[in-house]
Amino acid sequence: MPSYTELIDYRLSELIPDSNEILPQAMHYALFGGGKRLRPQLVLSTAQVLGTQLKDALDPACAIEMIHTYSLIHDDLPCMDNDDFRRGRPTVHRAFPEAIAVLAGDALLTEAFRVISIAENLSDRQIIRLTNCLAKRIGKEGMVGGQAIDILSLGQTMPQELLIIMDQKKTGDLFSCSLEFGAIIANASPLIEKHLRQVGLHLGLAYQIRDDLEDSSISSIPQKTGAKPSIVGILGIEAAKKIMKQSFDAIQHHLSFLPENADPINGLIKPYLNT
Repeated sequence: MPSYTELIDYRLSELIPDSNEILPQAMHYALFGGGKRLRPQLVLSTAQVLGTQLKDALDPACAIEMIHTYSLIHDDLPCMDNDDFRRGRPTVHRAFPEAIAVLAGDALLTEAFRVISIAENLSDRQIIRLTNCLAKRIGKEGMVGGQAIDILSLGQTMPQELLIIMDQKKTGDLFSCSLEFGAIIANASPLIEKHLRQVGLHLGLAYQIRDDLEDSSISSIPQKTGAKPSIVGILGIEAAKKIMKQSFDAIQHHLSFLPENADPINGLIKPYLNT
């Protein structure tokens, strides 16, 4: 049987094939830039743990990866993080004209909702719930809102509570959405959805801390003037590791409420929680 990543890559290549036209070419370039596919894998693993066939979850999983990729394109832009490389390749706005990079991100965002709207084997109610969940988790109250906090707090010292909220929004909400997608597709109970949402928020926090620990530019203490705010940079390495450990414990607590063995989900996320 193909792996999760093989299923996702094959379906993404069908949904966004390479092209001689510059816009779809830029979209394909971004989607196939060596990503780990963690978020769509979480959709598939959660749906499978909760008793749903993978084929029913594949297109929503691909939609999640389109959203993640759009966010990376925009994050890398000169007006945001101004990065020239991602995963060892030129960023999209360096490989293509900057305006095309913006439009490629816009197109992937839009295409994600279209893919969900025509997903097979899902009821109208499930499609509406998936659409609402996605819009809520990536909008002003979720991922985009977290990025706004990040940008507006440049060079500032932030309290721990706001740092946690920022990371849970900008990183955790898309993880939560991925897990909630699996629950919606499997018609799981509201209680299971609630616990999976918490798993995603804690995973996002731990994932962001781990990412910051690996970034030497913000792991230096104290926080540099003008630097992007981070738990590592403001609170210090040991405090960050403590919060990361607390997040890991919370994830295990919330996963324990799943009706079936959560090993497939744990197997995906544990490598990203090592301190």
